[in-house]
Amino acid sequence: MILVYADEGVGPRSLKETCHLFPSVKRVKHKTLIETDWEKETKLLIFPGGRDIPYDRALKGKGTAKIRRFVEEGGAYLGICAGAYFGAGEVIFEKGTALEVHEERDLAFFPGSAVGTIYPDRSFSYDSEAGARTAKVSFEGEIFDVYYNGGCTFHHTEQYPNTTVLARYANADDQPAVIHCKVGKGNILLSGVHIETEKVLAEKLLKELF
Repeated sequence: MILVYADEGVGPRSLKETCHLFPSVKRVKHKTLIETDWEKETKLLIFPGGRDIPYDRALKGKGTAKIRRFVEEGGAYLGICAGAYFGAGEVIFEKGTALEVHEERDLAFFPGSAVGTIYPDRSFSYDSEAGARTAKVSFEGEIFDVYYNGGCTFHHTEQYPNTTVLARYANADDQPAVIHCKVGKGNILLSGVHIETEKVLAEKLLKELF
């Protein structure tokens, strides 16, 4: 079974595209992740794009502990944009602006910092597409055009032995765009770009999870 988080903070577009990519996905809210034994029948948990803070506030504590244990025991986690920030040890978002977020996160699948936004020529806005653009993402010698809106890169990946950079922002100094992390028996894919909108790339990357 594949679960996708569909609660406060999730962006409608990212949720829609994620459900297109995984036709059999089941939508869940925070109470399900906290109060039920979803882990027993789940192979992949997806956190799509949107806003990371509501994810943290709803799940911090028991919810994040269950998610991390699920992965450590062999489950898979896919974090896209906000879901990638949520899966890192530290969120650094729009530093020095009115939108600034600088907080630690419990999951810490990637123990380091998820940092965004990464294109300084456009100002991010939650209420519009002002900060959106096409990211040039390099993967295995190919370049893919992928929707980007507020996503992150991952700092100092080389310091963490269980982290592998899979794809990079070819039009942003080759910073890491998608990483794979191994935690216990499980696998994690964190993407600063919206890979759910680029099916060919997504299918190639998702092979790292299973």
